Amino acid sequence: MKLFPDEQKKKKFMKSGLPVVFTIAWTPIVWMLLASLMGPVIEPVFHSWQPVVLIIGVMTLLAMLLLIRLFRSVGLKVFDKG
Repeated sequence: MKLFPDEQKKKKFMKSGLPVVFTIAWTPIVWMLLASLMGPVIEPVFHSWQPVVLIIGVMTLLAMLLLIRLFRSVGLKVFDKG
């Protein structure tokens, strides 16, 4: 049994839904990267971990928005050819 019996439905999902799935999958990786790189730099400024976590969370959300745009642009180039 195929997940997408119609080729057009598959292309539509690949263009719209798959970039969001990829972005959700990359969120913990980006969070850990930002926490390890930016956490030690920001923590001495605030002397507490709560504002640091909030700032890293906002930075992660912004990075995820950029990744969605990147994945969509790459997906449009790849799936428009076929």
